[in-house]
Amino acid sequence: MEQHTDDVELPIGTSPGPAAYGSDLVVDLLRALGTRYVPLNPGSSFRGLHDSLVNHGGNRAPQLLLCLHEEIAVSLAHGYAKGSGQVGVAAVHDLVGLMHASMAVYDAFCDRVPVLVLGGSGPVDPAQRRPVDWTHSATTQAQLVRDFVSWDAEPATAAAFVSDTLRAHQRAASAPRGPAYVSLDAGVQEAPLDAPVPIPDLALHAPAPPPAADEASIARALDVLLAAQRPAVAAGNMSWDPAATAVLVELVERLGAGYHDDRHAVSFPSAHPLNGTGDRDWLTEADVVLAIGVPDVPGLLRRRGRSRASGAGEFPRVVDVSTGHLGLRSWSNVFETPLPRAAQLLADPLTGARQLLHALRDRGPVPGAEARRERVAARVAQQRAAAAEARQEGWAATPIKPARLVSELWDTVRDVPHLLCLRNSRSWPEGVWDLAGAGSYLGHSGGGGVGYGPGAFVGGALAARDRGLLGVGIIGDGDLLMAAGALWTAVHHRIPALLVVNDNGSFYNDEPHQAAVARDRGREPANSWIGMRIADPAVDIDALAASYGCWTAGTVTDPGELAGAFAAALAAAQDGRVAVVHVRTEPA
Repeated sequence: MEQHTDDVELPIGTSPGPAAYGSDLVVDLLRALGTRYVPLNPGSSFRGLHDSLVNHGGNRAPQLLLCLHEEIAVSLAHGYAKGSGQVGVAAVHDLVGLMHASMAVYDAFCDRVPVLVLGGSGPVDPAQRRPVDWTHSATTQAQLVRDFVSWDAEPATAAAFVSDTLRAHQRAASAPRGPAYVSLDAGVQEAPLDAPVPIPDLALHAPAPPPAADEASIARALDVLLAAQRPAVAAGNMSWDPAATAVLVELVERLGAGYHDDRHAVSFPSAHPLNGTGDRDWLTEADVVLAIGVPDVPGLLRRRGRSRASGAGEFPRVVDVSTGHLGLRSWSNVFETPLPRAAQLLADPLTGARQLLHALRDRGPVPGAEARRERVAARVAQQRAAAAEARQEGWAATPIKPARLVSELWDTVRDVPHLLCLRNSRSWPEGVWDLAGAGSYLGHSGGGGVGYGPGAFVGGALAARDRGLLGVGIIGDGDLLMAAGALWTAVHHRIPALLVVNDNGSFYNDEPHQAAVARDRGREPANSWIGMRIADPAVDIDALAASYGCWTAGTVTDPGELAGAFAAALAAAQDGRVAVVHVRTEPA
C-alpha cells in the first residue's frame, strides 16, 4: 500500500502567518507538538479554534476530521493514539458535547491512553455571552470529567492557553498515561492578541521519563520468581510498544514459564511455543504469577461470575510490575481490586520488565527452567491441537461460527501488512491469528463501553494508513449500531479499511447474565433473549454501511461464501475504500 497523500477539505485563500488570535496559538502549539489530526463535531463554543484550524493552520497538521458524534471523535483519537504511539487530540462542544463524549473519555482513562480533549467554554465574561452560552457553560466545565482525567484546566488568558494546553499534553503522555481536558474560553479564543505569545521550548516540557523500580524491590521479586516451581507470566498491553515483545519473550524463556496474555491485550507472539493464552489453567495452577502491566490481576486470575463461589479464593503468589496506585481516582473503582502481592515493582511496565530481565541475566541460568520449557511447550502443543480440532466442529454450520469467520479472515489478510484494530473478545478463537506481539492488536476499550469500537477502529485504521498498513477489524453488531456514523468519517477522509461485522443479532454478552440470574432464582433461563435480541426487524447493516459510502459485500449467511467476500473486500480496501462485510453469526 502506498503512503497516503490527503487532499480532503483544502481551504482556499489561506497563507501562513503569525498567530493573531488566542485560538491561533493553540493551533501553533499543536503543530509544534506534532499533532496531525483533530477529530471533532462542530460546536459554537470552540468556533474560534475551528476557524484557526482551517484559516490559520490551513487544515493540515493538524487537520480537522469531521465526526458525527462527540463520542466518535474521542474514540477516534483513542484508537489513533494506540495505533500511532502519539497523543490523540479531539475537540468537543462545551457541556453538551462533553456530556456526549464522557464515556469515551472514561474508556481512555481505563485504557491509560494519552488523549488531549479540547473543549470550549464561557465566555467567562457574562457580558459577552449569547443566550445559548448560558445553557452551554458552567462554573467549571471540567467537573463533568474531572474524576476520570489525569489533569484538567480552564485557562483564562491567551498565554495560559499555551501553558495549560502544553501541560495537559505533557501530563497525558506521562506514566500512568491517560486523558487530559482543557476548556478554552470562547472570548479568549476570539480576542485579538495584544502582543505575540511565544511557543515554549518543547524539549523543556517533555513528558516525564517512565518511573523505574528500586533495587530492593527488584531483588525481592527475583527471589520470589526463582523459588517458583510452576511460574506463569501475564502481560497487559505494554503501551502497544513493539519493543516490549522481545523483553517478554526472554523473561518467559529464562523462567521456563507458561505465558498468558491479559484478557484484552496481545503483547507476546501468539505462535510462540510457550504461549498458552486461552487456557486459564496456566494461571490458576501456577504457584507464582509475574503480572506485567496487568490492570486487574485478580480479575485475570479469578473465574468469572458474581456468585459467592466466584470470590478471590487462593491466589498464587503475585509479582506485580505496574504503576500500581499511581493515577487512581477515588470516584472510580477501576485499578482498585485488592491484590495481595508477594513483590511489587512500582514502575512503568516495560521499564520494570527490563530491570527484572537485567537482574535475571545477572543470576545466570535459572535452575529447572529448561525442563519446564519442555513441559510447557508440550502442553501448549496439545492445547493448540485440541483447539484446532474443536474449531472443525460446526465448520460448515449456519449461522456461521465466529471461529470460522476469524479463520477465513486471517487466511485472507495474512500476507498483507496490516494492523488488527479491533476484534470481539468473547468469541475470539485463540491460535488462529498469528500476532507478532505488542502493538499488533490495539486492544479493548478499557472501560467496557459499548460504542467504543466504530470510532476507535477508524482511528486505528487512520494510524495504520499513515504507517503504510491496512486497518483490519471485527466488530459486533451492537457495538457498531451505537456509533455507526464513524464509517462516514472513514469514507469522507479516504481511510482505507476492512471491517467485518460479527452480527449475532443480539446484545449477546448480557444473555448469559440474564440466564444465570434466572437459574439462581429458579426461573426460566430460556427467556434470557427478551430485551436483548436485535430482531423484528433485523437491521440491514449492509445497507447501513452502504449509506455511509462504504463498499459492501452483501450479507453473508453461507460459510462457504466467506472466503470470496473477504477477498473482494480486501481488494476494495487496497484500492482505498472502506470495505464492510456483514456476516450473520451464531451467538458465542
